[in-house]
Amino acid sequence: MPYKMIGGKATHIRYSPEEVFAKINQDEVRFIDLQFTGLTGRFHHTTISANTFTQDQMADGLPKLDGSSIVGFASIEDSDLILKPDPSTYSLIPWASDKKTA
Repeated sequence: MPYKMIGGKATHIRYSPEEVFAKINQDEVRFIDLQFTGLTGRFHHTTISANTFTQDQMADGLPKLDGSSIVGFASIEDSDLILKPDPSTYSLIPWASDKKTA
């Protein structure tokens, strides 16, 4: 989650969906890395092109997740899951080499 120092205290910055799209344009973001943890706490992610990311996807989620490949999520018969972005967690990824991934 993004934080900003205000009066010597780290304060969580909460972005609205509209603010996220404005930041994507302002920061010239090329890729969106959608990150989540599985039931066992393991980190997972999928990356999409920023120019294909839409307001509808922010609101409704992305049908990008095959749950059968993640331990404990779903069987192959019930594996299609939707990944719903949380706009309050938008942040540039500092370790991305081009600094254009959020």
